Amino acid sequence: MKFKLLWIALGCFVLASCGVEKQILEEVLIAEIVGYDDAGEDKIKGTVVVGVPQPGEEANLGKEVYEAISHDINATRQQENAKTPFPIVGGRLTVILYGDELARRGLNEYVDTYRRDPMVGRDLYLAIVDGKAEDVVRMEPKLVRTPGVQVKELIEQNMRTNLTDVDLHKYLYASHGRGIDPVMPLLEKADDLIVVKGIALFKKDKYIGKYIPYEDGFLFKILSENFKLGSYEIKWKDNDYTNINNVESRVDYHISDANRNPRVRVAVKTKANLLEVQGYNLNRAVDVNKIEAKAERILEKKLNEMVNMFQAYNIDPLALGDQAKSKTRNFDRKHWEAVYPHIPIDVDLDIEMIQTGISE
Repeated sequence: MKFKLLWIALGCFVLASCGVEKQILEEVLIAEIVGYDDAGEDKIKGTVVVGVPQPGEEANLGKEVYEAISHDINATRQQENAKTPFPIVGGRLTVILYGDELARRGLNEYVDTYRRDPMVGRDLYLAIVDGKAEDVVRMEPKLVRTPGVQVKELIEQNMRTNLTDVDLHKYLYASHGRGIDPVMPLLEKADDLIVVKGIALFKKDKYIGKYIPYEDGFLFKILSENFKLGSYEIKWKDNDYTNINNVESRVDYHISDANRNPRVRVAVKTKANLLEVQGYNLNRAVDVNKIEAKAERILEKKLNEMVNMFQAYNIDPLALGDQAKSKTRNFDRKHWEAVYPHIPIDVDLDIEMIQTGISE
């Protein structure tokens, strides 16, 4: 028995020591954020910020920027490595940015490379830059945090409120699937800041040049997923606004007769916190009911307008086609795709104000 265990241990040691390239931290450059832009003539420009280990135990990572132009991502990597004293590795890569012009051409060939890269982790975020990705990537060395962390945390923080959760694998599922189209965060450079501009809309892997403004990202989020947190400013009339804070929101899709005359009802139920509103006594149930009804009319109109916009551009970021397939026996995909732009889609919103505060 001991002899057998010895052979097993020896085998594991041999396997562990064979075919593994050792990488010493001081002998590699660690990429944490990279951007790609259209460079004309079917070429792309890659810009990468790498962390450079500094001598000394207490030293922080330095930051350097490298760039290259070629026809594909692998070639740009090779050209970038030709300029560096150590190889660039992507084991800590957290964010990939794409300029909007490149995104309009289609991104799958520039994303699939990372799907096949064993060095890239699952927690990899993708985003579009309104303008050039290079401009945002080059801001990283000026920021206090290590490369990539600023943009990563910006995306993660806003995913709790106004952005949907989109990483590498969710994008790939949506862009390669049928009955669903992907979305991505849309970022922009504003003076010395990187800010979220909204949610970029796609038709398969191509950015259509349209986006949901940041302030309406909350509305898209309650249409597309169950979540908590987030807030939305309701405009009652000119110079009269109220914020509602989402406590819990749930969405259900009801699809009928998908193979002949499809009809869709999107039922959204939201429990919200209302702190202040003018002209109502929030201690009276009748006034709270009036506020709920008024808020439902205003937001329901905006939600239906958003869905109609999706149909007008023949995109399906809510994955209604995917939902219809999962709920319909012998699903007729061709029929669905032909009639989708004209399907009656109704959004029903039910708001329950469960906490109220100051009234005037």
